[in-house]
Amino acid sequence: MAQLITPKQTIAAAKAAGANDEDLELSGVAILTFNRGIVDRLGELCDLEDASWLGPHVHPYAGPRVVKRGEREGLEVMVLVPSMGASPLACTVEDLIAGGIGALFLACAAWSLGSPVAFGDVLVPSFAVGPDGTSIHYGNSAGRVDADPAVVAALAESAQERGATVHVGGNASCEALYRITEEMVESFRDRGCVSMENGEAAVLFAACRLFGIPGGAIFQPYIDLTEGWNPDRFDDAYEATCRLQADVVLDAALRLRDEKVI
Repeated sequence: MAQLITPKQTIAAAKAAGANDEDLELSGVAILTFNRGIVDRLGELCDLEDASWLGPHVHPYAGPRVVKRGEREGLEVMVLVPSMGASPLACTVEDLIAGGIGALFLACAAWSLGSPVAFGDVLVPSFAVGPDGTSIHYGNSAGRVDADPAVVAALAESAQERGATVHVGGNASCEALYRITEEMVESFRDRGCVSMENGEAAVLFAACRLFGIPGGAIFQPYIDLTEGWNPDRFDDAYEATCRLQADVVLDAALRLRDEKVI
């Protein structure tokens, strides 16, 4: 069944508005994040520069707020800050795939489900479960979608090599932060989850599987749901872990490139 609005239409609108092929034709990897610390570190590592792509003047829904491009050891790297949430991220993912991107990574913060996860640890989701309103449209009819095993392994091994404490396990989704209950957390823990967020991971995994490209996620906790909300967690250790996440995702991307996965 044909979709009524497609990334091709968005790309055509950008061309009509004056975008050139160099701006719109993509390769290498794209890293999506909501964290300034990750963007800044990737800027240092990849000599990122502001880039033109699909701006809000041509996008029908929620184009990314920040777009930068650079390279690392010959690998083209695109860094984007999309609107937060599963639905806007889905559009960005489809736009990137339509443009020719070779692999997708999500690097950001998430909610811990408690011990054994500690602040400063790294989380590598191997599957995503739970209700969200978006991934079902990308084939996740069972309420569970597995991440690409090769990408999970590359992220986990790269983090371990940098001395991080790494937790590989499930990621739960809930699009209503203020509605999360103790019973919900326990239910997801029983299913092997170590983290939770808004459903972005499920969308990324499902879309990458649908379109046949590598994709994965790396998180750090900024909330422990069993403790409640504490803004003091945005401290120097949090910023250091942002930098670590940037290092790890680039290490993993280069590893996957060398292994011919990308």
